[in-house]
Amino acid sequence: MWDGRKDTLEEQALGPMESAAEMNLDMEQLPIILGNIPGYAVLFKEAFPNQSDPISAKNVAKAIATFERTVVSGEAPFDRWIKGDEAALSDEEKQGFIVFNSKGGCAGCHSGWAFSDSSFHDIGLSSEDIGRGKLLPKIEKMQFAFKTVGLRNIALRAPYMHDGSIETLEGVVDHYNSKFIRRPSLSDEIEPLNLTNEEKKQLVAFLKTLTSPDEGVSVPVLPR
Repeated sequence: MWDGRKDTLEEQALGPMESAAEMNLDMEQLPIILGNIPGYAVLFKEAFPNQSDPISAKNVAKAIATFERTVVSGEAPFDRWIKGDEAALSDEEKQGFIVFNSKGGCAGCHSGWAFSDSSFHDIGLSSEDIGRGKLLPKIEKMQFAFKTVGLRNIALRAPYMHDGSIETLEGVVDHYNSKFIRRPSLSDEIEPLNLTNEEKKQLVAFLKTLTSPDEGVSVPVLPR
């Protein structure tokens, strides 16, 4: 699914320059708006002291990405199990890990420490938003494609999918099991799973083991 575009945190935060949807305004207007707020002028000068014009769209992206790098998941029950603590997971959760990697086919896209291949896929959601297709209209598999979300702390992040259209993890599993829309752009990884009710329960139980007891993120007082 690699489309040839470098995908750093800064680029994710910045988004396509022509997109009026980023920051709920045209990105060319963002530096102007921030520059008219005295508090931001001071903060950006402190963050980028060697630049004559520190408030730019690229620096906004760098600032957001720098914050995002501080939000890191801690050790979850799954991690303790992988390290050798057999008591960290129940039998049901362990069976869910087997389903995740075998019949469920989840590991095909949800791989690595973050459980994401960092690629883009159409997972068959009912939506008019064509996602990556806006940037790559000539590539069929990029239509309705969105970046694979990581699964760390997934139990705390409802509602699910890029549009928040599914309320529960059980609903997510049902979607991948059989409720996806079949269309030409559908990812090759998506196919009917025929999971039993017991396997669905096991899979959800495993997904919940990826949640760690992390400290809350403090919300700063922003300039106005």
